[in-house]
Amino acid sequence: MPAASSPLLDPDRLANLRDALGHRDWRELTVAEIANAVGVSRMTLHRHGVGKEEVLVALAQLLEQEFRDMALPALAGGGTARDRLRGALASICLIDEKYLGVFAALSTALEPVFHEEGDGAVLTREPFTATLRRLLETGMEDGSIGVVEDPAETATLIFNATGHTYRHLRTGHRWPAQRAREAVVALVVDGLPGAGAEAR
Repeated sequence: MPAASSPLLDPDRLANLRDALGHRDWRELTVAEIANAVGVSRMTLHRHGVGKEEVLVALAQLLEQEFRDMALPALAGGGTARDRLRGALASICLIDEKYLGVFAALSTALEPVFHEEGDGAVLTREPFTATLRRLLETGMEDGSIGVVEDPAETATLIFNATGHTYRHLRTGHRWPAQRAREAVVALVVDGLPGAGAEAR
C-alpha cells in the first residue's frame, strides 16, 4: 500500500474526516463530501493529487497507528493480564467502530495492512497483535490465563475473532455498539483457558 504523504491528510484532518463520514459506506461517498469533511475545496484536493484512494490509504495508516497507541494502556494498566486483555479487546471494538463504513471500501486493500507476507498460512501483523500476545504471555505468568501453546497464533485468532465478529454484528445484524462490544469480548475472553488448563 503506497504511503499517503499529502499535508492535507494530516492525522487531525483524517480523524475529523473519519468521525464525520466513517459510518457511511465509502464506496458511495463523493470527493466533494470528502473535501467538505476535510475542510478544503474539491479543487484543492485535486491540485494536491488527493482522491478517494489516497484518503483510504491514509485512513488505513491512521487505523494502524490507533492500534499501536492502545498498547501502553493495555500493558501498563492494573488488574490481571486477563482483565487487561478484556480491555484491549474492547479497545479493538471501539477503534473498529470509528471505521465501520471504511472497512468495506478498503476491502482487499487491507490485506497488506493486517496480514504478514508469505505463502500459505500467515499471521496478523505485529502492530495489531503484539499487545495481545504480550497479555497472553503475562496472563500465563500471573496465572489468570491457562497455558496457550502458541501465543502469537492465538493473538491472531482473538484479534480476528473480535474485529470481524464485532463489525458483522454492528453492520449485518445492526446490534447497538455497546451490546456487540460486550458480547464479543466476553465470548472471546471466556473462551481462553483458565488457570491450570492444558495447552491448546
